[in-house]
Amino acid sequence: MEVLKTAPKRVMAVTPHPDDCEGGCGGALAKWVKESGTVASVVMCTNGNKGTKDREMSPERLAATRQVEQRNASGLVGITDVVFLGHPDGGLEDTELFRSQVTREIRRFKPDLLLCIDPYRSTTHTHRDHRKSGQVALDAAFTYAWSYQHFPEQITEEGLEPHRVEQALLWGSEDPDVFVDISRYLDVKVDSLGAHASQMSSTREERLERVKRHSGGHKELTGLDYAEGFRRITFNLGSLEWQLLHT
Repeated sequence: MEVLKTAPKRVMAVTPHPDDCEGGCGGALAKWVKESGTVASVVMCTNGNKGTKDREMSPERLAATRQVEQRNASGLVGITDVVFLGHPDGGLEDTELFRSQVTREIRRFKPDLLLCIDPYRSTTHTHRDHRKSGQVALDAAFTYAWSYQHFPEQITEEGLEPHRVEQALLWGSEDPDVFVDISRYLDVKVDSLGAHASQMSSTREERLERVKRHSGGHKELTGLDYAEGFRRITFNLGSLEWQLLHT
């Protein structure tokens, strides 16, 4: 177990739906941006066009609404680089197109840290889009983005370069082993969630209580009043062992 004291220089969050990023890692992102000058990007995989119970709401209007909400939420966290891939809600698939899109964003933005949802669970289940977004994000970083032989047109035609991501932190994990103190950023997390007005029926006070309850659940382990927990994966791209396995 580690309480993370350092911040990445550049971090990319690959997230399935509008509001997932703020709920999973919004506090950590706000902390890093505010305190350490971290440059952050959000890659939004779906357009969220099915996230409503309102039968009068068209998918097209909801998608447009949620894009505005995501920009507003990201602005509260301190993120100005927001990319919308536009896949339909509930329709994420592990396709060559999706892998190439995430690979392109890694090569363009060049993060040293990747944030995504943990796609692996053993005792609970999660949304299909969550699993697909997490798996493709990890595969793009570990398998594709570093090698000029994968999606070479991005290099020869678009002017991008291969990039090696150092590590990933996975939110929503059943077994988190890295924690970030977000005690000073509860308000930012709550307000960024509130920016997704089409998804929120609770009051701000109710959201704050829910955020406190969830982020306070690690106190006995970490000694922190409020923390976001992640499972760390270190890619070791370029290490001697990695080179021996890939040559």
